[in-house]
Amino acid sequence: MTADTRPRVLVVDDDEKLLEALTRALQAMGYAVEGHPTPRAGLARARKWAPDAAIVDLKMPGMDGIELAAALQGDAPDLPVIVLTGFGTIRSAVEAMRRGVYDYLTKPFDLDEVELTLKRALEHRDLRRQNRAMSEALGGEGNPREIVGDSAVIRAMVRRVQAVAGTDSTVLVTGETGTGKELVARSIHRSGPRKDEPFVTVDCAALHDTLLESELFGHSRGAFTGAYKERAGYFEVASRGTVFLDEVGELDPGLQKKLLRVLEERTFSRIGETRVRRTRARVVAATNRDLEAEVAASRFREDLFYRLKVIAIPVPPLRARREDIPLLVRHHLPRLTRRLNRRTRSVSPDALETLQRYPWPGNVRELVNVLEHALTFHDAEVLGREHLPDAVVSRVQVQGVPGITYPELKARVLDDASREYLVALLRHHRGNVSRVAEHAGLDRRHVHRLLRRLGLDPSGYRSP
Repeated sequence: MTADTRPRVLVVDDDEKLLEALTRALQAMGYAVEGHPTPRAGLARARKWAPDAAIVDLKMPGMDGIELAAALQGDAPDLPVIVLTGFGTIRSAVEAMRRGVYDYLTKPFDLDEVELTLKRALEHRDLRRQNRAMSEALGGEGNPREIVGDSAVIRAMVRRVQAVAGTDSTVLVTGETGTGKELVARSIHRSGPRKDEPFVTVDCAALHDTLLESELFGHSRGAFTGAYKERAGYFEVASRGTVFLDEVGELDPGLQKKLLRVLEERTFSRIGETRVRRTRARVVAATNRDLEAEVAASRFREDLFYRLKVIAIPVPPLRARREDIPLLVRHHLPRLTRRLNRRTRSVSPDALETLQRYPWPGNVRELVNVLEHALTFHDAEVLGREHLPDAVVSRVQVQGVPGITYPELKARVLDDASREYLVALLRHHRGNVSRVAEHAGLDRRHVHRLLRRLGLDPSGYRSP
């Protein structure tokens, strides 16, 4: 029997005719649906059925929709809840959004509006889960002391987080993919006076320009196709909290201009209306791009760049803090073994040495994935080098390549050992500079400069 992979939607409404009609409509849209006429019955079923989204009436006897949403999200924090409301209670619905409800639908509603809102709710849930996975890459969600690492670069980063947390300054967090930029942003939020206010994450690379503008600033009814009702944007929903703009370098020029207005004047307008609204939300942005280079190439506004970079916090790549790898392994190993039901208790010295010599182009997120891969296929009490993925071991154990770590290579770029190291890599990768750079954990342009300074021509190594 094939498992039912359709998204699950829980519907709770004491109007049984509406409940039946909405349940049938959602089933026709392709959802697995369960409808219940009382909040307590719906809550009891949710705890067994684990829905992907919930649609609940705002006004119900015994427990209203806001209370039900809080109970549902107490069991499943990622569950998006949509409330049904009449025109007379829209203000209550907006207040519910500030308490964690995803969106609201006014009665009578259009089924196209229901379908669009539900689709966006499920996409929002998926983004939240991805964001949380990114946060876990550095050791969990919370304040700076939960960031795993004791290297000098991590201690310096934590000091900057603690110093800026109590201010209202705009912060730009920079770093490669997988380093844990969102965790730094959450640490800033949770360590300061805004910790009890909303923390709203916006992935600027994941949404179409019009949809992203709507998510940020909201829209009026009829502002564009699919805008069936007015909607508050994240700068309103966040209130006095924090808006985290992930991958802010992906914003198109039009949105860059509107964001600049928010940062300069603390004002914005919803799409389709002229009313000027104010926001008190703090902005923390993150990017894996070199925004100075983007400014030089006229792809990013210079004035916006300096507005974002009031305080800059760089998150170091894992290869720049290799001494933290044993700490990260010890931190993540118990969680992974519990989830995968493995008996592994430790990692052998030779496996740790291999992990410390690997360049980690995917940073901490890749390290966690490598551990999960090893535990998936091996259930040993001690995880050894032989249990690590071949892709990791082979890139560390290239025949004829001396064991030079990244910091050593940077410190000795012109000596015989570094020349020997690069020659061995050129031979192994047949003159492919991109692969040499990836293996060494260096930027491609840096490798080209090293090769020129050392008098090495990659084309001479391209033959088998």
